[in-house]
Amino acid sequence: MTDETLPTGKGSSTVSSNADSAADLGSASIAASLDVGVEDESSTELKKGPQPRTRWVALGLFGAFGAALVAAMFLIRLPFYLVQPGSVRPAEQRIDISGAKSFENKGDILFTTVFVDQATPALMLRGWLDDAVEIRTRDEMYPDGDRKASQEQNQVRMDLSKLTATRVALQYLGIEANYDADGTRVLAVQAEAPSAGVLLPGDVIVAVDGAEIALPSDIAPELADRAPGDQVQVVVRRPSPDGQQVRQELEVTLGAAGDETGRPILGIEAEPDAPSIDSDVNITVDSGTVSGPSAGLAWTLAILDRLTPGSLTRGRTVAVTGEILDDGTVGPIGGILQKVSAVKRAGVKMFIYPAATPAEEQKEMRALAGKQVELRPVENLDQAVQALSPKGIQLPG
Repeated sequence: MTDETLPTGKGSSTVSSNADSAADLGSASIAASLDVGVEDESSTELKKGPQPRTRWVALGLFGAFGAALVAAMFLIRLPFYLVQPGSVRPAEQRIDISGAKSFENKGDILFTTVFVDQATPALMLRGWLDDAVEIRTRDEMYPDGDRKASQEQNQVRMDLSKLTATRVALQYLGIEANYDADGTRVLAVQAEAPSAGVLLPGDVIVAVDGAEIALPSDIAPELADRAPGDQVQVVVRRPSPDGQQVRQELEVTLGAAGDETGRPILGIEAEPDAPSIDSDVNITVDSGTVSGPSAGLAWTLAILDRLTPGSLTRGRTVAVTGEILDDGTVGPIGGILQKVSAVKRAGVKMFIYPAATPAEEQKEMRALAGKQVELRPVENLDQAVQALSPKGIQLPG
């Protein structure tokens, strides 16, 4: 974790001093106990105490052991991860707008983060002592066992959340905005689906039965008049060993959805390939190194504030978290307790979060926030806007 500096071991001179005293006391005790029944020469040597060379060797070994122990506390990685309070960062200054007038308003909309770090013995101790830190096993943190793939997927989810926030905000203001993409990328294929082994992760679906496919939502309408067991022709771009994408036509047998509808499906998990927003207003959001979808609501509100006159926050600084969905619904997110702690530590007085957060977690949130942070649960974008500005948004004249 790059945003946290771990303390280093100090106090080696004190350790050396204490060890020196212990060595002297120990030598005197040994001499006394061996004074009876030893040769005169040996007895004389013992009464003189240990030789300087022996003492310094012992001290050196003790110091080396102590240094190694301190280093181990901070360097040895354990199969656990710490989910810790992160930062609260201004969202509006990360947004660039062209094609429409933008406004600089008073107040700030902040998005919240958590820090995830693999545990060391020292960090584990900190986690046990801090109620705002959650300790998870490797399997809990990365159920699929692939940390890199999980991180890449979280980055994809952040990129999609920025596009969703852009589209939802523009449509909220009556500005036309539509998704576009270069096809639908297959992330995974259900093991029991008839398409398993035919469609592969990494394939980009560009057509189904001759109909162009840009987004995952384009697939279902093309299967509506089909039945499970039917075959459809699917055109994909498939990565080749040399890194190129090769166009292939595949015969795919449809499976059945696991719900009561039993509708025909390809049996895949998918996402847009190279998605974008088609609109006269161009919006770019710089999320930096932050990943995941939980800043979606903050991006949406920040875009609204930039595109409208008057301060949406009425000049206040407000922290926000929650995934934004296509219909404006605010979805639940992870690390909510750590985010409350980060907001409280930053001195921010208001925190907007998803009402869909489990009741038990909301109870813990209230206990953690105390009277220092006003918690405002919201179900959708309308409620979030009302929480900030009861009179609603002032549209451009």
